[in-house]
Amino acid sequence: MDFLPMPHHIAYGEGIFRVGIDTKIVLEGTEPSALLYAKLLQEAAADFTGLQLEILRGSARPGDIVLTVNNSLPQGSYTLSVKPESITVTGAGDEALLNGVMTLRQWMQRHGALLPALEIEDAPDLAHRGYYLDCSRGRVPTLAMLKRYADLLCQYKINEWQLYIEHTYLFRDLSEAWREDTPLTAEEIMELDAYCAARHIELVPSLSSFGHMYQILSTKTCAGLCELPDSEKVPFSYTYWGEHHTVNVSHPDAMPFIKRLIGEYMPHFRSKKFNICCDETFDLGKGRSKPLADAEGAQTLYVRHVAELCRWLLNQGVTPMFWGDIMWRHPETYADIPEGTICLNWGYLPNQRENEIRDLAAMGAVQYACPGVCTWNRWIPLFENSYNNIKNMCRHAHKYGAIGLLNTDWGDYGHICHPFLSLPGILYGAAFAWNASGAAWDEVNDAISFLAYGDRTGDFMRAMAALSDHEIFNWFHMVRWIEEKDPEKRRLILHDENEKDVAQHAPAAIEALEKGLEALDAAAPHMDKAMRPVLQALHIQARGAILCNEIGLYVAAHEEGQDVPHRQGPDLAAALENWFRLYMNAWRTVSKESAVHRVRSVVCAWADYLRGRFA
Repeated sequence: MDFLPMPHHIAYGEGIFRVGIDTKIVLEGTEPSALLYAKLLQEAAADFTGLQLEILRGSARPGDIVLTVNNSLPQGSYTLSVKPESITVTGAGDEALLNGVMTLRQWMQRHGALLPALEIEDAPDLAHRGYYLDCSRGRVPTLAMLKRYADLLCQYKINEWQLYIEHTYLFRDLSEAWREDTPLTAEEIMELDAYCAARHIELVPSLSSFGHMYQILSTKTCAGLCELPDSEKVPFSYTYWGEHHTVNVSHPDAMPFIKRLIGEYMPHFRSKKFNICCDETFDLGKGRSKPLADAEGAQTLYVRHVAELCRWLLNQGVTPMFWGDIMWRHPETYADIPEGTICLNWGYLPNQRENEIRDLAAMGAVQYACPGVCTWNRWIPLFENSYNNIKNMCRHAHKYGAIGLLNTDWGDYGHICHPFLSLPGILYGAAFAWNASGAAWDEVNDAISFLAYGDRTGDFMRAMAALSDHEIFNWFHMVRWIEEKDPEKRRLILHDENEKDVAQHAPAAIEALEKGLEALDAAAPHMDKAMRPVLQALHIQARGAILCNEIGLYVAAHEEGQDVPHRQGPDLAAALENWFRLYMNAWRTVSKESAVHRVRSVVCAWADYLRGRFA
């Protein structure tokens, strides 16, 4: 697999093109924006050939690399011609030209200055190829890290990006909501939007506007708009945060309040789309709006709220998007959703069925398929689950005429997974959104190992993937157990019937993680030096998984008297605290301080428990 994503049509030719010190990168008939693409190619030439190529405008000569545009090509397509005498990248438009340049960069990465001849004709299967990053439930990346994301998305032809925001934007009148966090500012958003636009990435605003509004609706300022009375009096817990806090639609100020938030946030983006989210409204009709729900039905209240927001946006020339799973459960209400709205159809199982996408298509819905990178509540992502989930969701999308893919990266319970570890899942999405036929698991991982990490052997991605799926007492269990006061419910968490038994499986999982780290160390010499910092992140994350498994064994021994190997509590507590210092150092290299204090509180509670001091 020479490229990622794989082009649709490749014909390998005879001979080579030799990049030399006299080779020029020539822009012919391109937009001024193409200077950036020429510079990206110039940068690749320096990295992979060691040569400093000059950029010109005008007519090319033999031995040059030509970047040009041909509007008669099919929309979204590009061609790449590598011949012994010249290289030509031709795009049907500006974005297509950029995509062709990204393909040529990968050919340079593989072959340096001696580029084998080939002819490529290529175009994406899905016009909208997106990535969705949770920036609300624990981790807010720095602007520098957000730009690194943008560079990655551009490199692999991902052209849409959304940041999930609940309260982590600096709303002018919501200081009580963001005061314990480090929100994104208007200036940061506008700078990122411009950075993305130059790389043909549409930065689409996404704002929680119905459910999942804990940090706003639990404030004393806004508590009256919450469905649940006295929500502001309930102490914080990840469990409570995730399961509650829906807008009280019966309050006369609820809709004007949501519109003010959207109206303040939306102007910072040039996109003409807006994701209002509106998912998991668990409390709807169970609190303050119960009389209205009893009279009209909770689904009626839901559709009314969503439909009004959609109409309001459409009247401003903005295409609304929302998570459409509730429409699948209540198809009789879909007709109330205004035409022109996009349904975001999520599903995260490795063998995700087609039913939801098929049925929404039958209703006439315009939709994106939304798989996931499988990082949430994990120290190490479930890489193979992510690959299979994305592959199947993309196939359903193509089969039933979805117009896009939005590959999700959620941050439930603190967004503990290091951003570097999302990269394989992001690239699985890039591969299948562009080319539905994709590639086999081993092939795509070998391509990622080389293109993303500089490892021609494939050993790095094999070692990285081998670290996956060994979290027996995982972060979800850690959080739920320490937050739960009922002993019987704690016992059920330890013996979750859907999970592997801790006492039986944790020792082998710890051994597998240790062997995986040894394999990573063995792969390190094969990697590009610039990519080796990921090893520090991987070691820290894997050590977190090992410690969680050890804590699970300790609980099994001390709460249930099981005869399992385990460390003494004080020793394990000290190991946990020393590990967390390293984790915090890694966090601060890529993220703002954000809400990491909540992760710290869970870690400290466990250390206290291990010392016999937890109340």
